[in-house]
Amino acid sequence: MESILSGVYFILRTGAPWRDLPKEFGPWGSVYTRFRRWSQVKLWTKVHELLVPDAVGQLRSIDCSHIKVHQDASNAAGGAAVQAIGKTKGGSNTKLAAVVDGLGRAVGLNLVAGNQHDLRAIAALVSTLARCWVIADRGFDSKSFRQDLAAAGATTCIPPRKSSRIQYHFSETLYKHRHVIENFFARIKRFRRVGTRYEKLAETFLGFVTFATIIDWLHFEV
Repeated sequence: MESILSGVYFILRTGAPWRDLPKEFGPWGSVYTRFRRWSQVKLWTKVHELLVPDAVGQLRSIDCSHIKVHQDASNAAGGAAVQAIGKTKGGSNTKLAAVVDGLGRAVGLNLVAGNQHDLRAIAALVSTLARCWVIADRGFDSKSFRQDLAAAGATTCIPPRKSSRIQYHFSETLYKHRHVIENFFARIKRFRRVGTRYEKLAETFLGFVTFATIIDWLHFEV
């Protein structure tokens, strides 16, 4: 089991093709099959959920980040949209939405096609923002989104768009803390299998993203 987990970590860190997995980790097919099964049963998500209750404070920063889809991930089963792949000006992309705590550790993750709006990407994570202070950039300045957060008991720190009819007040001092989510994206994208998407299936790519997120949590615990 330890060698299989180490093999998955090797692929996550280096971005190497599965067939290039060093022999000391075992047959590449066996390691891949185990990883695929773990992703199917959402093992990585279940482990991550065990960490979330230890989130620090009531500050939550939200944002989305584009991840370039490699040509090896094309022709996904069921079609690109089903596997959270969309076309943008930069080509095929997947969008990763995240919610992080006061230290920048992810407490919520969601994948959507890269051409989806940030608000749609973050909608599935509103439940993680209940009774919190929510920090986000102007891209999340939406009346309906603010109402959804208010219904969840959350307080917003979102600068209004210059063209917005209602110029909502926000704390510039608090807003400066938003850098923690940018730092989160920068850290997990150092893992080559996250920085570029090589996986055809959304569930296996989310498995790698969540595995990287778990490792990021452990970084703060050491």
